[in-house]
Amino acid sequence: MVTTMGRISLPESTAPGPTKPAVRALVLWKLDLEPDDHVVDVGAGTGAVTLEAAQVADRVTAIERDPDRVAAIRTNREASTVEGTVSVTQAVAPEGLPDAADAVFVGGTRNLDGVLDWIEQVAPRTVVLNAARLETAVRAITEFRARDFDPEIRRIAIGTGQELAGETAIEPQRPVYMIAGTPGGGA
Repeated sequence: MVTTMGRISLPESTAPGPTKPAVRALVLWKLDLEPDDHVVDVGAGTGAVTLEAAQVADRVTAIERDPDRVAAIRTNREASTVEGTVSVTQAVAPEGLPDAADAVFVGGTRNLDGVLDWIEQVAPRTVVLNAARLETAVRAITEFRARDFDPEIRRIAIGTGQELAGETAIEPQRPVYMIAGTPGGGA
């Protein structure tokens, strides 16, 4: 089977937010989305991952607690060219989460236990959680293991070239910890 891959990550100007394009590309790689998937983005922020997922998956549900960020998701969606169905719910997860999901991205880790309980119930094919804080990453890894999510753990450190005195220096971005897993250990 030969497939054609489109753009891997939307440019920063198209999907602004805290999750940078290179990190979003890695998130999408680990989510391994299919066209008929229902993707849930928990703690969706400004919707950058939501919009990326909607380029592939037919249906994406974004859950975000902050009303300003919900408005930003809607604005970014209207400005985008993605074709998938995107629904946005203002709620503090696990409230507002749907009854089913094929893939889950957790970008916000508030109420982590409740979100992981929900993930266990809906049993998506894959889950990816990003954490900016080490303590959150450790807690997520511990919970993934305790729940038999068979975690894969990565520390993503991206740097970009910036001109400095006529030459190039690498400006680092803050590292992100990515914990990917399969609820039920892939069984």
